[in-house]
Amino acid sequence: MDDRNSKPRKSVQTSKVSVKKWLIALAIFLLGIVSFIAFRFATFNGNDDVHYHANFALFVNDQRDEFKNFTFYEEVSACSNEAKDNPKTRVHMHDQNNGLVHVHAHGVTWGQFFHNLGYVLGDSLVKTDDGVYINGQNSARLTFVLNGQNIENAANRLIKSEDRLLINYGNNSTKTIQQHFDSVPSDAHKANTENDPAGCSGGVELTNWQRLKQAAGV
Repeated sequence: MDDRNSKPRKSVQTSKVSVKKWLIALAIFLLGIVSFIAFRFATFNGNDDVHYHANFALFVNDQRDEFKNFTFYEEVSACSNEAKDNPKTRVHMHDQNNGLVHVHAHGVTWGQFFHNLGYVLGDSLVKTDDGVYINGQNSARLTFVLNGQNIENAANRLIKSEDRLLINYGNNSTKTIQQHFDSVPSDAHKANTENDPAGCSGGVELTNWQRLKQAAGV
C-alpha cells in the first residue's frame, strides 16, 4: 500500500469529523435559543407591563398652564433598552396632549410627575416656569381636587389609573374651582384601551407576533 495515499484520506476524515462536531454543537446552541424563546413566549404576560393613564390640569390665577414647550413631552419608548435608566420614562406626557399622564412604573407619585416636567409640586407650593406660588401668599390658596374630592396635598399621592387631578392656585371661589375641575380632561380611559407607540403594550392585548418579539428581546 502506498502511504502517500493514506495520509490525505485520514486528514479528510478528520476534517469531516470536526465539521460534524461543529454542526452538532451549533444545532444544540440554536435549539437552546429556540427553547428559551419558546418558554418565554408561552409564559409571557403582556399585562405585567405597567402602562396606564390619568388626567390633570394646573390653574394659576385663573389661567390654565398649557405646557406648550416641546420639552414637556417625552418621545422615547418606555420599553427600549436605552430608556430603562431614564426616570422620565416612568411617568411623562407625549403627543403634545397636555392633560394626559402616561405611567410606566409602579409607585409613581404626582410629585415625581411634576419633577419630570421641571416643576416642583409640594404640599403648600407649586413652582412653574413662571414662578413660585405659595399657599397663603397674597391671600391666594393652593387647592387640590382629586376625582371630585378636595384633598390636603397631592405631591405624595400615587397616580392611579384614570385619576383626574386639579391643582388650583389663586383667589377663587368654590364655584370657580369646581368649574376648573370640570375642565380637567377625561380621556385617560380611552387611552387605556388603545395601543400606545411609547409603551410596551398599551391597553390592548398583544398579538402573537408582538409576544414573540418581546420573548426574543427585540
